Amino acid sequence: MNIRTRPVTNCPVCGGTGRARYQELEDRAYGVPGCWEIIDCLKCGSGWLNPAPLPEDIGQCYVGSYYTHERPEAVSLGKSRKAALARRMVLSARKGYTLLRPPGRFGSMAGSILACIPSIWSRACLGNEDMLPAWKPGGRLLEIGCGAGQFLGFMQLLGWRVCGIELDPVAAGLARTALACPIHTGTIEDAQLEDESFDVVVSSHVIEHVFDPASFVARAGRLLKPGGTITTLTPNYGSVGHKAFGSDWYCLDPPRHLCLFTPKSLQALFAQSGLFGDIRTRTITRASQLVMRRRLAVRATGQFLGDVESKLGARISELLFRAMEAAGNPFLRWGEEIRCVARRS
Repeated sequence: MNIRTRPVTNCPVCGGTGRARYQELEDRAYGVPGCWEIIDCLKCGSGWLNPAPLPEDIGQCYVGSYYTHERPEAVSLGKSRKAALARRMVLSARKGYTLLRPPGRFGSMAGSILACIPSIWSRACLGNEDMLPAWKPGGRLLEIGCGAGQFLGFMQLLGWRVCGIELDPVAAGLARTALACPIHTGTIEDAQLEDESFDVVVSSHVIEHVFDPASFVARAGRLLKPGGTITTLTPNYGSVGHKAFGSDWYCLDPPRHLCLFTPKSLQALFAQSGLFGDIRTRTITRASQLVMRRRLAVRATGQFLGDVESKLGARISELLFRAMEAAGNPFLRWGEEIRCVARRS
C-alpha cells in the first residue's frame, strides 16, 4: 500500500499558520503506513494533519476492518410490547413524534416523566439522543457519512423520508441494501441533490474527515430549507482527554482525521458561511468511556494516573477521569465531543 500525500501548510478552517504539536505519529488503529504530524493553528486553535493523503488515495486509509463495514442490525421500536410502548411514549413526549403517541393522557404524562431519566431517554433514542431531530410531518432527512445506515434505518422507522451520502462504497452498498433508499456514494460536493430540499441534515464524526471544512458546511447549508437545521458531532480538540493523553489521544486518528476543532473554531466555521442565523455549540461528556477503553486509551490512562495496570486500577482511573471531565465541562468545555446545531436563515 503506497499512500500519496501533499503538504498542508495552512489551517483548513481559517487559513492561519501554525506550529507542529505532534510529530512522527503512526496509525495505531488500523496500521495504515506512514508518519504524520498534527499542527496547531495559531489563529483559531484547530489542529490539522500534515501531510494529508491525496483525495485519490484517501480510500486506502479505511481498511477492511473499519467499523462502517459492519452490516447494520435491524431496528425496531422494541423487542417486546412493553419496550415498544415505552419508546413510543418517550419519543412522542420529548420530540413530538405524534404518530407514535399512545392514546390517552396517561401515556403522554408517563412519557414526559420517563424522558427526564437520562438512561431511559438514551435507550429510547438507541443512543442517538445528540442527533435525534424533533418530528416534522413529511420531513426529509439527509445523513452525511451514513456508514452502513444504522441511524438512517431508525429515522426511517420513525417516519422520516431519508437519504444518505457515504464515501466508502462498501458501507454505502450495505446501507442501500438494508434501507432501499437513495444513498449517494461519494462526497457532499459531488452529490446531485437539489438546494433547499431537506428539513434536517445530520453528520456524526464526519467533518473531521473532509479536506475542505468550509466547503462542506456551505454545501450542507444550501441543501437545507429555510428554517431547517444541521446537527454536527465531532471530537473536541480542547477536551480534557486530549490534554491528559496528548499523542495517545485516540481522536487524533491519523491519517483519517484531517482537521480537529475546538467549540470556538467550529462555531466560527459555521458563522463564516453566512447561511445560518442561529448557531449553538456545546461539549458532551457521555463519550468519556471511549477515551478510556478504545485503542490504546486504557494503557494511556494508566500512565497518566500512575501507571496502574490492573483491571481495578483501570476502573478507578476511568471513574476519576469521568468525574474530572464532568466537573470541568460546564466551565471549561472539556467534553470529548462537540455538538453544533445551526439553523438555516
